Amino acid sequence: MSVRLKLLGGVLAIAAMMVVTGLVLLRADDQSARRAAVITAEQVAAGLAKDVAYGLVPSGEAGTSVPLYDDPTALRAYVQRMHKLQDRDIVVLDTSRMVLADAEPGDDGTTYAWDGGEVRLTILDQKPREFIEHSNDSGPVGIREVVVPLIDSSDVTLGAVIYEYTPTYDQMVAMTDRAERQITIIGAICILAVLVLGAVVAESISRRIRRLTRAVEVVRDGDFSQRVVTGGRDEIGQLGTAFNDMAFRLEQSAREILAREYTDRILANAGEGICGVDAAGRFTFANEAAGRITGLGVEGLLTRYAGALLPSAGDLTADGLEREVTLDRADGTSVRVAYTVSTIQAGDRLIGAVIVLRDVTRQRALEHDLRHQALHDALTGLPNRKLFLDRLEHAMTRARESGEPVGVLYLDLDGFKKVNDSLGHNAGDQLLRTTAERLQAVLRPHDTVARLGGDEFAVLIEGTSSLQSVVDDLLAALSKPFRLHEREATVSASVGVVPDAARYADADEVVRNADVAMYAAKAGGKARHQVFESRMHEQLLDRLDQENRLREAVHRGELRLHLQPVVEIPTRRLAGVEALVRWEDPERGLQQPGAFIPLAEETGLITEIDRWVLREACQAVRDWQDASPGTAPAWVSVNLSAANLDVPDLTDRVAYALAGSGLSPRCLVLELTETMLMRDIAVTAQRLDELRELGVQIAIDDFGTGYSSLGYLRDIPVDVLKVDRSFIVGLATSPRQQELVSAVVQLGHTLGLKVVAEGIEEEDQLAALEAMGCRYAQGYYLGRPVPAAVLTQASLSR
Repeated sequence: MSVRLKLLGGVLAIAAMMVVTGLVLLRADDQSARRAAVITAEQVAAGLAKDVAYGLVPSGEAGTSVPLYDDPTALRAYVQRMHKLQDRDIVVLDTSRMVLADAEPGDDGTTYAWDGGEVRLTILDQKPREFIEHSNDSGPVGIREVVVPLIDSSDVTLGAVIYEYTPTYDQMVAMTDRAERQITIIGAICILAVLVLGAVVAESISRRIRRLTRAVEVVRDGDFSQRVVTGGRDEIGQLGTAFNDMAFRLEQSAREILAREYTDRILANAGEGICGVDAAGRFTFANEAAGRITGLGVEGLLTRYAGALLPSAGDLTADGLEREVTLDRADGTSVRVAYTVSTIQAGDRLIGAVIVLRDVTRQRALEHDLRHQALHDALTGLPNRKLFLDRLEHAMTRARESGEPVGVLYLDLDGFKKVNDSLGHNAGDQLLRTTAERLQAVLRPHDTVARLGGDEFAVLIEGTSSLQSVVDDLLAALSKPFRLHEREATVSASVGVVPDAARYADADEVVRNADVAMYAAKAGGKARHQVFESRMHEQLLDRLDQENRLREAVHRGELRLHLQPVVEIPTRRLAGVEALVRWEDPERGLQQPGAFIPLAEETGLITEIDRWVLREACQAVRDWQDASPGTAPAWVSVNLSAANLDVPDLTDRVAYALAGSGLSPRCLVLELTETMLMRDIAVTAQRLDELRELGVQIAIDDFGTGYSSLGYLRDIPVDVLKVDRSFIVGLATSPRQQELVSAVVQLGHTLGLKVVAEGIEEEDQLAALEAMGCRYAQGYYLGRPVPAAVLTQASLSR
């Protein structure tokens, strides 16, 4: 804490003590005024009590007085007279607290009950008390009252007298408040004067001390030229004089030391090693940095010749020589040293040289690390795409000159995303590292394996014509289970092969072709390899073109809504419809879902297509219901792809489609496959609960073809089971098939679910389902998918 703050603290402490003392005195004065009001009221009340108990002696007359207590009329008159004289409320009570006389005549004969028990205690112990009366007309603050006992000459308590002292109290408090305000103002002026005087004195003292402190700090930092003004003959002035004398002496000493040690300090503190050699090339001077860099120390260097330690350093004629050398030090370490030789001449005579050494070990290591990071994958340590392409370019150049074959393999792991999603990214990273190790173990040391990104790897093989055996070995190595976080995971690889890389224009084209072949291998079933063919590139271009056309199909109005009837089996009447999508491709005509839905799922376009189908299906069925309520279907089923479960606003999309069309939520059924539902039961159940809160129904499509686990029927909220068409084929002739389908139907009914059989192609299948009790069915036998307008018009014409 600074001196100024300490002085101000002392002054504030004195002022605080003055304030506390003044508050205590004011408090005591205020309490005294309040107590004086009470005592005065008690004395007046006591006099009134004596008049009531002993009576009034008429002026100028002799004889005994009659107690007013025994004469009610005189008592009331006395109370009324005293009330008018003193303008105070006066109440006379007997021992039962019944009012004998009151300034308010209407209260006579009533029981006094406006105190807090003080009146009863005074009657009992004959001690006066004060209290606040809270009667109906006393106001929110109440009336200040004193009660004194009413005692006759025989010391018998006759009752009590209550006397109001509020006006007396208010007068005394007002007088006290005026005196307190005057005292407070005078005290505040005195305290303010003390504070101002203290602040002025503190600032004067602290200002001189601050100047001296700043001067000391400057000297401490090495500037001995600092001086202070020593004004005044007090202790601070004497201290300033002593400081100026000390600074003068320090300045003289510093100049002398600097003159002697300036050169030595520069050399000793230099980060670079500086050595001097004579004309014979022997070290004659070395600073500490030179001894540290070489590991010989200053003394060790002075026994050596420069040429023996640093190649070419002994040739003093090579002025400005710059070189690097690796020195092995005595402690077993090595250091990379860059050095420069500059000759020293006296006239025409060479007298020596200066050698400057720099330790560049860390710099070179950093450069090496940067080059490695720029050309290698950080996770696996394998070469990256840039280094792979560089090596491939060189290999293609050598192959064109020598005629040796050069092959490139492009690998992509099948199922890597599943491992990443189920076991976490750490497990995925471990899988990639293990994959890199297995690939390197199969290949020859001079072959190159690189990680191109994600789960994609590339292999460069030179000088072998048997790529098939290499591919087989790689696929076999990757097919073995991986141990990841105490679990086993099995993945495979799809491999694209370019066996004659040298015939292509550049490395980019080779890698691109191998990538195309890899995608062809994936499309052919995965866990296999595919040799690149020219047609694959054309197919890829065609796929890209189809993707671009599909991306614009929604916006250009090329999608078409078809509806397939769902029939109630007992009545053969239309019960519902399933919404299906078709694509009116301008180049290829009407496309079935199988021709474009897989591409839409891969590219993420499926969510936009599903949104369009949902909106159009709701509108079509609503229009049908408005046009012909008697023939309109009770519901419309809309398929949802797996990608929709990851859309954050899926529920909002469904609500928007319902609101925009006016279709009732109970008329909409959303169909999902078993595989989709089982991805993450907890997340799926929560999302389906949100949809069901809208009022829509949930259907399981292709039931029985997924995980075949009935547990999810308990955990996931569903309303409809759709039996897959694979169970319907051969239903009429296979008793075992009939038993299986019957069990599924009964299971659905037991769980309170609506059961719909798909893929009905024959009357016999329909009859078998009717015998089992299945209520709903759909298939080509009952009606093919047709445009919504066609199905609507057909129903209206019946």
